[in-house]
Amino acid sequence: MPDKGFRSVNVTQQVWEKLKSKAKQEQTSISAYATEVLTSFIEADERLSHYAPLIEVVAFEGNSVILRDKKLARIVEVYLHEKELSCRHDDSMECVHVAFCQALPQVRRFVR
Repeated sequence: MPDKGFRSVNVTQQVWEKLKSKAKQEQTSISAYATEVLTSFIEADERLSHYAPLIEVVAFEGNSVILRDKKLARIVEVYLHEKELSCRHDDSMECVHVAFCQALPQVRRFVR
């Protein structure tokens, strides 16, 4: 029975072992690690769904993500430098293109 304010989730043995291993690496509990991963995924999914009609990934090239911005009708490059994302089009680290890339699982693992 879970503690008050918590709910249980069933996962396969394989997923459990991965969670256990990652939690150990992060020096945290399995519950805390799973909560962090799920929260991060949900937030990323919400961000992506907001931008999805207007921005799409064209390619991953080296340390760059190439995007098609349908609103601007142009190709935009977001690049990774020293674990920071920056947009060449907006010359910014805080534009919608960077936010979109931060929500991509392929990018999040390099930015963490």
